[in-house]
Formats: sequence, C-alpha cells, structure tokens
Amino acid sequence: MEFASGNIYIREMRFDDDLPIVGHAHDFAHTTYVVRGGLRFEHLDAQGNVVRSVDKFANQGRNWALILPRVVHRITPLVLQKDGGSLAHCIYSHRNPQGEIVQEYDGWMKGYS
Repeated sequence: MEFASGNIYIREMRFDDDLPIVGHAHDFAHTTYVVRGGLRFEHLDAQGNVVRSVDKFANQGRNWALILPRVVHRITPLVLQKDGGSLAHCIYSHRNPQGEIVQEYDGWMKGYS
C-alpha cells in the first residue's frame, strides 16, 4: 500500500521473516526509514559482492538510509518477527520519463525498477 503526502509517497515494507529484499536498483534516489526493528543495507557490485554495508535501527536515531540511483542494494531484516519484527517506509517521489517529479503515478514503471 502506498500513502501520499503532497508529492512524496510512502510505501510500507513489512519483514515477516528473515528473508532479504534481494539485490535490485532503481533509476532514482529514495530514502528508506526504519520504523521498527533494524535493517542491514548493502551496496552490491555487479557480481553481487558487498561493497559497503550499514545497519540501521529504529531506536538508535538517524534511522534512515539514502539509496542512490542505480546502486544495486539488498535490505535484510535484523529483528525477526518473534522479537517484534522490522518495519520500514520507502519514501520517494513519482517521476515521469524525463525524470521530473510528478504529482501522480502515470503508469511509467521504469521509475520504479
């Protein structure tokens, strides 16, 4: 589910098990804000090796990560469901094919892949 706040959109990510969100990249930057638990953010190279990594926890302040455009990344929960689980919000703007921020999603999927 996605929530709008002006032209900023917030998508909830629930981690119900210990499985990561596998390596992927986006065409535009976005922020992931850790709401509950903890997450490991890993920047991966073309072979899937970890270039750098950071752990973020909801209760430790500065609990967000900026994911840069075209950076292959993996997100792994550090707090499992049995211990309260991890929850995060992906925060981003909708874009058009020219890369401009637009108010509403217009069906252009490349901005999300």
